[in-house]
Amino acid sequence: MFVRRSLAGVLSATVVGSALVLVSTGTAHAAVDPDDTTFTPVAADLVGVGSDTSQNALFRLANAYNATTPTPANRLVTLAATGGGDITLRAGVQIARPNGSGAGKGRLYGANDTADVDFARSSSELNAAEANAGLQAFPFALDSLGVAVSGSTASNAPAGLTGAQILGIYKGDLTTWNQVGGTSSATIKPLIPQDGSGTRSFFLNELKALNGGTTVTLGVNVAVVQENDPAPLRNDANAVGPFSIGRAGLLGGQLRIPTGFKADRALYNVVRGTDASKPEVTKVFGPAGFVCSDAALPLIEAAGFKQLATAENDGVCGEATQAKTTDFTTNEPVVAVDTRTTVAGVSTAARALRLTARVAGSSTPAGSVQFLANGTVLGSVGLSGGTAVLSRTGVAPGRYAVTARFVPASGSAYVASQGAGTVTVKAASSVKESFPAAVARKAKVAKGAVTVTFAGTSAKPSGKVTLKEGAKTVGTGVLRNGTVTITLKRAKVGAGKSTLKAVYGGDANGFGSSKSFTVTFKK
Repeated sequence: MFVRRSLAGVLSATVVGSALVLVSTGTAHAAVDPDDTTFTPVAADLVGVGSDTSQNALFRLANAYNATTPTPANRLVTLAATGGGDITLRAGVQIARPNGSGAGKGRLYGANDTADVDFARSSSELNAAEANAGLQAFPFALDSLGVAVSGSTASNAPAGLTGAQILGIYKGDLTTWNQVGGTSSATIKPLIPQDGSGTRSFFLNELKALNGGTTVTLGVNVAVVQENDPAPLRNDANAVGPFSIGRAGLLGGQLRIPTGFKADRALYNVVRGTDASKPEVTKVFGPAGFVCSDAALPLIEAAGFKQLATAENDGVCGEATQAKTTDFTTNEPVVAVDTRTTVAGVSTAARALRLTARVAGSSTPAGSVQFLANGTVLGSVGLSGGTAVLSRTGVAPGRYAVTARFVPASGSAYVASQGAGTVTVKAASSVKESFPAAVARKAKVAKGAVTVTFAGTSAKPSGKVTLKEGAKTVGTGVLRNGTVTITLKRAKVGAGKSTLKAVYGGDANGFGSSKSFTVTFKK
């Protein structure tokens, strides 16, 4: 049985715990923590123990990973640091629940090497012994360590504590709040997590750095408590202790983090060196694995942390290492950017089409546009400055329903959209005329039919036909079903031979054209 320690009851907890150990008989029963995977692992599953800091993050990740389709052959099992008692591994093997990063990593090598434990959650980098044993750490999240004081009860701590003040508190040199900027003369109660805690080892290393590289001997007034347990802090106006800022943020107003001291750290999943490249491991923890995927980001953030970016985004998520991670580039949640797509078309020449799509958003969208006409894909064009243009020739004349579909760039926040419109591809036209080549001397007029036709379509040309002699208009008429009869007057052109041109200006279905001819009014 396990009794969680708090500052108020640290001594009594030790005594009671000892008494319980003395009277305990038989095999301890497995305890259940809210952050324990709920099923008993089987041979193929990946089983992890260790850090209290990241246990909730791994619980969320394991549940989501195990729910993917198809069900993974190697499910992810994570057993919390807290909860006490024994835990059940594969094949019913039971061990005392490892409490903390060091205790978890200790199950991967050395005297406590446990074959049925595959990975350890860790809130601290590998130490020399762990690295020498060949362990490999997969960083996946950013946490920041601060010191926490009561938020439920007004703390005597000042608004901020410097690194030097925290060092003095833990060395026992500064013992009352008015020595560190507070107004109370009450005695400070410094707390530190239990042995084997990653937070403890990380915090001690920070104190060592603040102490000029010399290991700090903790003051006699420093009390040991369970890592990341708010109970010893939240109602004690004089308590202070290292605490995950991410975890503290999930507790509402129970705790307050004074300004001034903050140390960023990576969270890791640690495996044996011989397992680091196994597909079942990299599929979960590697750069392309689930833990570093977009699907994992909101789960990690829900646990209070930031997901580290992968190498393609200039980060180190999932890159196996034995060194301390100092690259804290993170993935940020993607905020969707709505877009609006419009399309317009024009027939630039006979049987030619140019479509222009414009995609707008709160920022200039990136991606491509797929163009369709009457449901048939014409092609795709990349956006440039929010615009994409597609040109085609040899298109059959006629009216088309056109669509422009915006396809956002891979990994971008832009939302797909589409626009629709209509466009008519125009036909080429040709002109024929039936004016007499010669007109009798006494005739004052000459009549002729002008016929206009479109190529490749049954549409009948409409509009005006103009007879020109040079720049001078000598006759006009309006087409009916593609034909018009025009009367040419001798008074307009004069006697003799005239070079004329029948000019058709075109309409919505076709382009204009002309035909030159001669008419001679005999003298």
